[in-house]
Amino acid sequence: MPQIGKSIFTLLCLIALGLVVSVPARADVVYISPFVVQPSGQGVVPTVLTLQHSGNNTTEMGAVIRGNGVDVLLFPNPTGDVVSGVNSKTIQFSSLNTSAANLGIFLDIVEPGNDGALTLTSLTLTAYTNNGMVLDIFNYTGGPLLLTETPGAGGGRSDHVFGLTGDQAARLQAAFAANPDLRLGLAASFTGVAGGPEQFFFGARNVPQTPIPEPATMILLGTGLAGVAARVRRRRGVSRD
Repeated sequence: MPQIGKSIFTLLCLIALGLVVSVPARADVVYISPFVVQPSGQGVVPTVLTLQHSGNNTTEMGAVIRGNGVDVLLFPNPTGDVVSGVNSKTIQFSSLNTSAANLGIFLDIVEPGNDGALTLTSLTLTAYTNNGMVLDIFNYTGGPLLLTETPGAGGGRSDHVFGLTGDQAARLQAAFAANPDLRLGLAASFTGVAGGPEQFFFGARNVPQTPIPEPATMILLGTGLAGVAARVRRRRGVSRD
């Protein structure tokens, strides 16, 4: 599928169900940092959107939105990029047990090859009532963002995390206070993909990170363990004598 701009992509997501309303777009979603948290995966964390390109495309795009009390996937597989089922669904905000200020939009990259790199071209978080009325829209507007898979992380661990700015986190928290059934949907697009899937899930940003040892650290650890094993063997040999 051809690449489209984030504003057009967001508009397409809303037009699909006639959900265009007078909600101004702002630079609300920000990239925070690499962030490794384990485990992720369907049924373990609140997975909101999973993208996997079809055919020989090097782009991925899609969205899960709420309309008329049900979730709707835009560009679902097999002809699109959105993986259906538990892989892509709106999430009730109250189930996350976190505040909007601490809300993390986690990304788990699974790309083949040595670099595991891709470029995020758009990311939109949308808040809905349970029946599908749009309450607010939050956009990432930082421009194309090159992201790489964390070395050694593989699938089942997040690689990066996004969040809301302070002002917009306050807006989402206020919307939730007025709408306890508030649900969150997500739209995203990537270029430079080679396989996938790429998985977004929600969570609290203050969860402990999982340290990923550097290759040199792993070598030193292996050498140290080998040394310990050798000393144990020598001591056993002396004991037998």
